[in-house]
Amino acid sequence: MVCVVLLIVGVGIANAQAWKKRSGGLSGDNYHFGYISGSAGYSMLQMNSSGAVSKGACGGTVGLGYEFRNSGFWTSVGAQLSFHRSTLTVDEYTRDFQGFDTQGKATTFHYRVNQEDVQEWNFIDVPILFGYYIQGFYIGAGPKLSYALNPKTHTKGVYNLSATNLDYNVTFQDMPNRGYTDYAFDTKQQNRLNIGVSLIGEIGYDLLSSVPTRSTVCHVLKLGFYFEYGLNGLAGKWDTPQRNINPDPNNATQATVNPYINTLDTRIVPFFAGAKLTYMIGGSRTARAGLHHGCMCYQ
Repeated sequence: MVCVVLLIVGVGIANAQAWKKRSGGLSGDNYHFGYISGSAGYSMLQMNSSGAVSKGACGGTVGLGYEFRNSGFWTSVGAQLSFHRSTLTVDEYTRDFQGFDTQGKATTFHYRVNQEDVQEWNFIDVPILFGYYIQGFYIGAGPKLSYALNPKTHTKGVYNLSATNLDYNVTFQDMPNRGYTDYAFDTKQQNRLNIGVSLIGEIGYDLLSSVPTRSTVCHVLKLGFYFEYGLNGLAGKWDTPQRNINPDPNNATQATVNPYINTLDTRIVPFFAGAKLTYMIGGSRTARAGLHHGCMCYQ
């Protein structure tokens, strides 16, 4: 997918320059625009882990920035907020801990955990795009840097507690009166994330490109398909490795279940695809006025 987008952009720019030489159809004027944009679509986290299944949800972006155009080439840089939503369903797992029961007997406590993590992560982004446009159509690709804003994960589920008495090798389970039963948990915890680097791409059409006008001020309304894919892993390393579940040393029935990604040493990258709407206003000081369709940059 990445190679295809970059190849299309490269071929498009080369074709634009060749068309300019043959017909003189592009003015060569510099066009400057300010823009605001918004997108909505499907967002998810992808990871190389066999112990969990990731499911996407709705996500989106809002942003503003600057775009430059000349002779079929365009580039833009901006600032945006992006909203990623994803759900991680973790396969059931068990963990054992050594301790003492309420009678002071040496005991192995068994925890069987079923959990679901809901990531609701917001980022400040700096997207940079390079591309090609002609007669209202455009395509582009480039990098994006992302910084997470107080990322947290909503972790919820149930753990079951049982115990084995080491003196008699007897396992106690399904005994609510002694605390060996199911316990629900529902917490929000902090995540440690790296600076994100993603490949982004966009392809679409200017909805105002066919509207006749004599204005020297260009109004461009782009509607397109937008995607992004993370190039580096988001999950940062903790100073002290985190365990899946941390029992209270003084009360085995109380335990904290950590977000699954906080306990992994694996690559986790974001993915987003959806529709994007961008409104731009600007123009060129050197372009000649007259009847034209859409932006004069298409003439």
